[in-house]
Amino acid sequence: MSKARIVLILIFIAGSLVRFADVFRPIDKPSWRECDLGSISRNFVTEGFNPLYPQIDWRGTSPGYAEMEFTLYPVLIAGSYEIFGMHDFIGRIWAFIFSLLTLFFFFQLASYYLGDRFAVFAALFFAFNPLVIEISTAIQPEELMIFSYVAAVYFFLRWQDSEKSKYFWPAVIFTALTLLAKAPAAHIGIFFAVLLLQKYGAGALRQTKVWLFGALTLLPAALWYIHAKSLWKIYGNSLGVSNEYHWIGWDFFTNPYFIEGILRTEFFKVWMISGLIVGLFAIWRGAGEKVTRHMFLWLAAIFVIYLAAARTTADDWASYYHIFSVAPAALLFGFGLQKLWDYAKESRTRIVLKGAVIAVVAGSAIFALFYEAVRIRAEMLERHLTDKSFISAQQIKPVLKKDGLIVASGGNCFDKDGYALAYNASYMFYWLDRKGFSICVEDQTLEKVREFSAYGAAYFIAQRSHLNDAPGFEAALRENFALVSEREDFLVFDISNK
Repeated sequence: MSKARIVLILIFIAGSLVRFADVFRPIDKPSWRECDLGSISRNFVTEGFNPLYPQIDWRGTSPGYAEMEFTLYPVLIAGSYEIFGMHDFIGRIWAFIFSLLTLFFFFQLASYYLGDRFAVFAALFFAFNPLVIEISTAIQPEELMIFSYVAAVYFFLRWQDSEKSKYFWPAVIFTALTLLAKAPAAHIGIFFAVLLLQKYGAGALRQTKVWLFGALTLLPAALWYIHAKSLWKIYGNSLGVSNEYHWIGWDFFTNPYFIEGILRTEFFKVWMISGLIVGLFAIWRGAGEKVTRHMFLWLAAIFVIYLAAARTTADDWASYYHIFSVAPAALLFGFGLQKLWDYAKESRTRIVLKGAVIAVVAGSAIFALFYEAVRIRAEMLERHLTDKSFISAQQIKPVLKKDGLIVASGGNCFDKDGYALAYNASYMFYWLDRKGFSICVEDQTLEKVREFSAYGAAYFIAQRSHLNDAPGFEAALRENFALVSEREDFLVFDISNK
């Protein structure tokens, strides 16, 4: 075994250990996405195991069937619950497993493009990138998606090189799974289509396997999302697909917020500045080479979705949407260091000076990478361990003596430009193991609370910060309903008619 292979194995082990540190944490922060996936998994066990009909908790009086991506991830969690019992960390274990598979396939992809020696640097960049680490144990579909996404690229490229069926079928399976896992990943089809056109030209349209690839990868996703859309139309529940407006508008061309937000996340969380410098050197010295051409095409395809969904991808909270960029960025980083090495060898008389420059640049980039990885991991752990909302939920749960639905504070109904937002906050429902209604900030009125009470809601779990957005609302609640619990960040009112 080569030294480079040994180093890759060590990077894999180190990356695994960094991820494993967070595996056994419960769902203990107010993450709407984690709590939604947690509740859907739990509901599969307690209300019927039908993968075609995922059920959320903020359902009101409906059965709670919701529009979402394909349910493979919560199904795996729920199946594990049936065997091992309900434990939040089971969802993190599945994410952790997917993250290890992602590392494996990325390392294969890096060796394909760069060879083992410089794949080491791409592997370092990818394994310790803060965005990759952040989703590696998150109970969200992104880790399943990025695993299948990277594997799909690897097998597609191998199929294009060899035209062998042993690569074609895995490429089909992983591409189809990628589209099912997250619809925005469909941009990978642009990258694949350009590569096919480069290889076959117009003759690509006469290739049977090209048509077969397209049909087999698109049909499962089309069928699922048509079905998911029907759940939205019938029941009115969606996990941020139809109940939030993500798309670019004319204000994109007049408001710098969108492009600034997208680039800010790319520079600081994907490339981390120093990586961008190395990547630009790769483009400068390696323009026209296969790695550079492919990465440029891949990133261009990715930016199609970033720009199309700019109303979301520009926001700081949505930084995990930029996980798509990390693989091509890491490959350009490894290629940039290869070009730096080649540059040093061009002139023997200045090799010492050039070597020193390369060492400083590469060392600084790798140090920045590790520093950011350690910083974000420490920040995540500290935030999770001390979250006030989670602590408040544990204190509130014993005082909810009455059965029935609850009302819980949600976010804003609309953004500052008047576009719809997915305001439903799932965390209190999940932590309290209750069903009920989510009320958005703009709907905070006594009339709305009484309406929920008439539908059977027993308690209103009101988040103080949201109450402050409706002047006089808290005072009106105190005057009209019994206050049964008061925490630093939440007030609990008995709104039942009993």
